[in-house]
Amino acid sequence: MKTAGKIIVAGLIGTTLMTMYSYYRSAKEKQQYREPELLNALIDRSRYLPAIKNKHIHPFGWGTHYAIGLLFVLSYRLLWKKSLTDPTIFSTLVIGSASGTIGVLSWKTFFSEHDNPPPNDRQGYYRQLFYAHLLFTAAAVLTYKSITGSSKTINL
Repeated sequence: MKTAGKIIVAGLIGTTLMTMYSYYRSAKEKQQYREPELLNALIDRSRYLPAIKNKHIHPFGWGTHYAIGLLFVLSYRLLWKKSLTDPTIFSTLVIGSASGTIGVLSWKTFFSEHDNPPPNDRQGYYRQLFYAHLLFTAAAVLTYKSITGSSKTINL
């Protein structure tokens, strides 16, 4: 499989697991933590963008969420190619933490710059979002490595 295909598969699997975790935490905490739906709500609640009739399944939120996941995996691939060569558990945790921080800062910006952001427990959301990115990164790394046929496991 070519590199682009590996990136796509790793991004899809990582994003899917991350999203499943966010849906689980959302249900458990009875809060709106579902990223695709939050993206749709931001659009729907904007006075400058068209209304979205079904915030749960509208393709914009889902497509944007998965596209961002693919961009994250692409950036991981570039980082591995330039400096890491073979991801380790430690480097995966570092990259996952950096991804979580980027995710939290991005969502803080989305909410603070929006004139009518959707309500949720922000601190709870940011906490689960950080952990969701750790899960995303681990899943993407393991998927990418398994597709490449690397006989090495992720080492410390």
